[in-house]
Amino acid sequence: MSDWQAEVRDALLAAGIANAECEAARIISVASETVRAAGDATVDGAVDVAEVARSMVRRRVSGVPLEYVVGRVCFMGTDMLAEPGALVPREETEILGRGSEARIRGMGVVDGLRIIDMCCGAGNLACALAIAFPSARVWASDLTDGCVSVARKNVEYLGLGTRVTVHQGDLFAGLSGLGLDGTIHAVVCNPPYISSGRLEKDRANLLDHEPIEAFDGGPYGLTIHQRVIKDSLSFLVPGGLLAFEFGTGQVRQLELLFRRAKQYGSIEFDNDADGNPRAAFSFRKSE
Repeated sequence: MSDWQAEVRDALLAAGIANAECEAARIISVASETVRAAGDATVDGAVDVAEVARSMVRRRVSGVPLEYVVGRVCFMGTDMLAEPGALVPREETEILGRGSEARIRGMGVVDGLRIIDMCCGAGNLACALAIAFPSARVWASDLTDGCVSVARKNVEYLGLGTRVTVHQGDLFAGLSGLGLDGTIHAVVCNPPYISSGRLEKDRANLLDHEPIEAFDGGPYGLTIHQRVIKDSLSFLVPGGLLAFEFGTGQVRQLELLFRRAKQYGSIEFDNDADGNPRAAFSFRKSE
């Protein structure tokens, strides 16, 4: 390890960053790739790998998420773009993604699979499912300019533009006029699910670098879930899947929302490593 590489590692260690060794290796690798790609041009004024890496370290020790610093995140085995303006995908969302993939496969749709990724954020679910199902058509939608921008960049970055489109609007309003009513086999959704009150108190730190729209789920954290459970019925085919991510401690409220809709079957849950239910799956009842 060279002196400057040791300097990168030691700076992260001194800042108390968990997994400092791994983060240092990631920063050094991405800095090297960035300088090679730039050729003779500078990168934010820096001219060599050591300078680019030091610049990344300064951002990281100031609290910027590593994924924003390096501009990449691995989601469901695929390297995707990460930028401020869209939430950095979490491990919990992989639970939703992998659970959705398994259940969609179980539906046995051979041709013409159609999926909506609602509250798509960076487009990670839309892209991952499009990769998992090479013949699928996916529509992604989000409200904010930042999310729509990053999602479209990911679609282009992964070469999925012929099968994944990104739209903007308030939930399903972004998909109006596309003729999707009654044609969708699965709606997947990672909505904001932290209560507004908690974001003003014990979870306020989440807003230091990531957008509030990615977290604020209303007074009880389930405002968006409630709307999507109702509005998905206009889009799902009979037997179609609705899948959600949700917060710890919200399972009973979410079950109640599904039951009140009266048009979904039994609810299945997938758990995180600690045994907490974090993703919910239910199929629309057949007519």
